[in-house]
Amino acid sequence: MMTNEFFICPVCGNNKDFKIIFSSFKTIKQSPVIGIRTEESNALPNLRDTDNYIECSWCLKKYTHDVALNIGRRYMRALKRFQNKIS
Repeated sequence: MMTNEFFICPVCGNNKDFKIIFSSFKTIKQSPVIGIRTEESNALPNLRDTDNYIECSWCLKKYTHDVALNIGRRYMRALKRFQNKIS
């Protein structure tokens, strides 16, 4: 998984804290201002190998990796368009 992926929760609007569960488990913190991860925990083994999802740390909603990534990409494109208009 790339470290520059940006996630956003469409339910609660969280764009900072997520749990990533794949073959390993880790938590991330990201900056919506610069659009990258600012902090990432060490990877721990996932005891349930069949679990593959991203979980919002605020509302506990679970998303597949692709859904969370697509939402984050749309968010970053909209943010860049907005920044370009005010520049």
